[in-house]
Amino acid sequence: MKPAAQAPHWLLYRIDDNGNEVEMARFAERSAAERAMRDYERRGHKQAYLVRRLAAAGDQS
Repeated sequence: MKPAAQAPHWLLYRIDDNGNEVEMARFAERSAAERAMRDYERRGHKQAYLVRRLAAAGDQS
């Protein structure tokens, strides 16, 4: 029996020049989200990138 796929818990956002945040991708592991963020940052675009934890339903933290 295959283990259940891990649900995405980490979000990668792009922040544009006006401060708007756009969700770009979801990841099961923080390290994968941060790796993708560094890849985008290396491209030299003016946008900033941010990794956030996806809050679970009812999560007040």
